[in-house]
Formats: sequence, structure tokens, C-alpha cells
Amino acid sequence: MTSSSFRPFVLAAVSSCALVLGACSGATAATRPAESLSVRELNIVDENGQTRMRIAAPMPDPQGLKRAVTAYGIQFLSPTGQEIGGLGMLDSIGVRALCFDSEESYEAMCMGLEKENPTVTFRKDWKERITMGVVDGVASIVIHDAQGTPRLKLEVDQDGNARTVGVTPAPAAP
Repeated sequence: MTSSSFRPFVLAAVSSCALVLGACSGATAATRPAESLSVRELNIVDENGQTRMRIAAPMPDPQGLKRAVTAYGIQFLSPTGQEIGGLGMLDSIGVRALCFDSEESYEAMCMGLEKENPTVTFRKDWKERITMGVVDGVASIVIHDAQGTPRLKLEVDQDGNARTVGVTPAPAAP
């Protein structure tokens, strides 16, 4: 066999080895997780391709609504794509909160920090019903009527002094 007739076999062998080595090294790189991922938005979809969770900076507005301020965080979405809750950071107004929304799109339950003050709020039919929090060192629980009007407030200050507002005292014994 002459060197010119042997050359195609050598080229084929070298090419095959290079291809196999490249495929092996590619498989190793493909199975190694990325050290870091930087994106503005990441959508997690269900088996039907519907986005059910979104991590975004900034977050898009909920369906049919407009956010009053820019929010960053995680949205929880219904099977139809409606926002049903989330973990948000509203930097411009100093709020960080975890909220769950009603089907009517209002925040039915929220827990968060408002300008470094912890708060928990429960709403029904767009109205606040129960709020708890600490403002200026005073812990309070406020119970509202169905119209959202505060009816009962219990406060305890930093020194342990308790105060109730809106409570009708029990009638005096005869």
C-alpha cells in the first residue's frame, strides 16, 4: 500500500478519534451545572406550557391591572395566567412582602416589612379586616368591620403598657 492510498484511512481514523473525543468532552460540559445565571426574567411553566411562577426584575403588571410602583421578585400565577400571589420588593416605597391574592385580584393576605416595620394584613372584599404590626415600637392588632372601618385596637408599647381602643366596657355590677 502506497502512502497516498494509505492517507484516506489515516485521515478517517484521526477524524473519528477527534469526533469521539469532542463528543465525550461535550457531554461532560453539558452535564456540569452553570456557575451563575443572569437574566431579567425566568418563567417556570406547567405541563401545558402555562407560566405558573415568574422570577423577574422588574415584574410585569398583573393581568388587566397596573402596578403603582415597580416591583421586583417572584409572581405566583394561576392556570390562566392571573397573578395569585408573590414575593415582592418595592424599593421605591421601602416594602418587602409575601402576599396571596384573591380571585378578584386584591391582596387577601400579606406579611412583610413596610419601611422596616413588620406587618401582617388580612383583607376580604378589598377591605382590610385584620392588621397586625409594630410601628415606632408599639405592637398593635386592629380589627376592622366589613366596610374596613377600624373597630377594635389593642396596643402594647415598648414599656409594656397596654391600651385598647373601641372597646365598650362591661356594665357595672348592680
